[in-house]
Amino acid sequence: MSLGFSQCYTDSCLYIKTETDGKTLVGIYVDDVLATGTDVNKVNDLFVDMQVIELKDLGVVTKFLGIAFNYSAKTGWALDQENTIDEMLDKFGLKDSAAVRVPICGEDRDEEITLLPSGRSGSPQRPTVQTFQSLVGSLLWIARCTRPDIAFAVHRVTRRLHAPNEGDWRLAKKIAKYLKDTKGLKFIMHERKDAIKDDGVLVEAYSDADYAADKTDRKSVSGGVMMVAGMVVGWLCKKQKCVALSTMEAEFPGSILHVDNQAAIAQIKGEDASGRAKHIDVRFKFVKDLETKKMLKVQYCESKSMRADILTKTLPAPRLSQLRGLVMLSG
Repeated sequence: MSLGFSQCYTDSCLYIKTETDGKTLVGIYVDDVLATGTDVNKVNDLFVDMQVIELKDLGVVTKFLGIAFNYSAKTGWALDQENTIDEMLDKFGLKDSAAVRVPICGEDRDEEITLLPSGRSGSPQRPTVQTFQSLVGSLLWIARCTRPDIAFAVHRVTRRLHAPNEGDWRLAKKIAKYLKDTKGLKFIMHERKDAIKDDGVLVEAYSDADYAADKTDRKSVSGGVMMVAGMVVGWLCKKQKCVALSTMEAEFPGSILHVDNQAAIAQIKGEDASGRAKHIDVRFKFVKDLETKKMLKVQYCESKSMRADILTKTLPAPRLSQLRGLVMLSG
């Protein structure tokens, strides 16, 4: 802060310094620091200024928080967690297990009733609740950093952290086995030239939702993929807070830009004020207000091109492979 940086409101680990000729950004996680900016000289000067805290400049990033970084002037940044995946497989006795082509399928239903025992003395062969929680924690970190293709499956097992059963343990292991088969995939970050304009960069979001697929409470799952300058910069997979009464209502909460539900688009544009939808929270009407003010453009996206599909449902291997490419996973 003494160097003129301001803490980001939405991410307390991010600090930003804005000057007339550009910006410098610093991300901090405990004692690890990652810095970038529009002027490489100012980034270098920053590390000189921070020597008072005995900070070691390791040069251009190659590894950060278990994520490997590789840069190419032609293809941009390639991120992967191959080493992290190998360590996880070894820890949970899955290094020699047979790989699988998908992380979750329609047959992976929650019909098992035998709960895992509690206690701290579990092992991969005799798992306890804590063993399950540890594996899911590893999977969650990988899903959040570089692997949106496992986010939906991981979301499924995170809902069982408090009382997992043997079926949940099998599903968690299946996700890990899928990572074993696909650990070489790289998450690519490279701008798209047509997404960069003189007045700024293109910001896009893709939104999708299932419809009451969870038999337990019939709450739908929303998925979203966020892109800046043609690069995927974030994704989410979360259960909706209320039970939707139609596919339109299920998709309304996530509808921002690219949507594959015409009824949800009509609702946003005010073409169909369905009485059934009146209970939808006022914050969803905020989207309609932005559309009216032309601060946001809502477009229809064909289901085959819907990137967020990978975050809301089980998928066959060919479709999963196609969507991996759309969310910038290559390998």
